[in-house]
Amino acid sequence: MKILAIDTSSARCNVSILENENVLIDLFNDDEKTHSVKLMPMINEAFKKTNLSLDDIDLLACSIGPGSFTGVRIGIATIKSFADVKKIPIVGISSLESLAFNVKNLSAEKSIVCSLIDAKNNNVYYGLFSFQNNICSEITINSDNINIVINEIKKIITNYKNIIFVGDAVSVYYEKLNENFTNIIFPSKEKNMQSGISLANAALIKYNEGKYGDSNSISPIYLRKSQAERAFKEKIDILPMTEEDILTITPDFNNNFDQFWNITNLENDFHAQNTKYYIAKLNNQIVGFAGILIVCDEANIMNIVTKVDKRHLGIASKLLENIIDVSKKQGLTSITLEVNANNKYAIKLYENFNFKRIGFRKKYYNNTDDAILMTRDLKN
Repeated sequence: MKILAIDTSSARCNVSILENENVLIDLFNDDEKTHSVKLMPMINEAFKKTNLSLDDIDLLACSIGPGSFTGVRIGIATIKSFADVKKIPIVGISSLESLAFNVKNLSAEKSIVCSLIDAKNNNVYYGLFSFQNNICSEITINSDNINIVINEIKKIITNYKNIIFVGDAVSVYYEKLNENFTNIIFPSKEKNMQSGISLANAALIKYNEGKYGDSNSISPIYLRKSQAERAFKEKIDILPMTEEDILTITPDFNNNFDQFWNITNLENDFHAQNTKYYIAKLNNQIVGFAGILIVCDEANIMNIVTKVDKRHLGIASKLLENIIDVSKKQGLTSITLEVNANNKYAIKLYENFNFKRIGFRKKYYNNTDDAILMTRDLKN
């Protein structure tokens, strides 16, 4: 399998072509301000020197951030156009995970990799990863762990031993990290730079796991949500659903919330044993709801629904955060769900909250659409 990988998320612009894990060519340019100018000539050079073309590529890989706002958009726009024109599958990789692959060979049993990207003003973007049998797993602390003051890092990973720090923030905060941790490894300087090779290696593993899609399957991870988005999310209240709430959303349920479901199903599920339902309210208006069914020590997500004109504003994320919090407080060990294989936004949401794919059901929805089974372990 031939993989074209591009990373424009940092000061370095990377273009690499690999055949499986064998590097055919690896190019980079360190002038951050010229990514938009240099990227296409670098891709053309890579094809020319390998005697290949886009028609020979089997998989596209792209960094989706966090990183340079403009840089991330340049890379994603380019790779999306290739995927659309040539119908090539695409994999998006977090720049934090890509950094972890830089030091995969240094990662031993019971060690973790802490990727650090400098976010200025004593802030870093970080991710924690471990490697077992060549598979990279992200260790999720909480859903908002991407941005943090460097002084808080010690509190987050104080219980871990054998820590490998990697990323451009390592040189910036070397002394602080060295003072606060023992049993740590600092890799060689070049390992702290984004790499197209590492990006391709990470993408190949995800492809083999079935985690790929078309151009609609990737979107940027921006450095931080805007103040307006954060303020909006703070205004959303999550409350237990009541009979009155059901009566409120009944009159125009199918137009406002879900045309494929009906209010009778919601009422039946609400009154069933071992179910819990919650609503999201904004300015005293119901803008979403979610329900779980508890069986033994496991929660199954029955639905997460957002009002049609309020979608993609973080409401589903807040409902999911509440479900995870409630499940943990109740001492449950895991959460499972089924999601329509065509619902890329929902799949991305669950993956962002560390849900893993565990199965597949053919024609599960209305005997037409397939379902993906996902789970999240709550014990760790």
